[in-house]
Amino acid sequence: MRRGFFLLLVLGLLLGTSVKAAELKIAVIDLQKVVRSSKAGQEAMQKLQARLEKWKAKLEAKQKEIKAFQEEMQKKAPLLSEEARAEKQREYQKMLREFRAMQEDAQFEMKEEEKKALQPIFKDLEKVLKELAQKEGYDLILEKNMPGVYWASPKIDISEHVIQLYNQYLTSKGTQK
Repeated sequence: MRRGFFLLLVLGLLLGTSVKAAELKIAVIDLQKVVRSSKAGQEAMQKLQARLEKWKAKLEAKQKEIKAFQEEMQKKAPLLSEEARAEKQREYQKMLREFRAMQEDAQFEMKEEEKKALQPIFKDLEKVLKELAQKEGYDLILEKNMPGVYWASPKIDISEHVIQLYNQYLTSKGTQK
């Protein structure tokens, strides 16, 4: 008798849970796509790309300088004394260390600039998503590319809708200032 009651209780709980789950409104969003496709995201990416090109040019110039030094060193090596050769080798190693430091600086600076450029976009997107969730009755909006989301139906992907809303938000925000 107790066993049957317990089984009915568990079955009732499961049925109640599945009915409630059916009422949930869930969506996914591809945040990278939204950022890349939005007006603000495209502007930020263009600025970052321009900064990246400047760093690339500096790094390539330094690389050419190092290569020219190495070639000159190899040509003159037979004519140099052991001491002069060792000095040139130290100079070459110093140039390589400076180049590596320059690469690390570029990577660090680019990451910082990316954070700085994208932070206001994510802040605005958070506002847009909260407003969207409240207006359209979403109970849960997940990032499509996050761990734990293995598959999502295209029917619940609201990325395009969010891009439109975000661009509208930016337009209205721009006219308010």
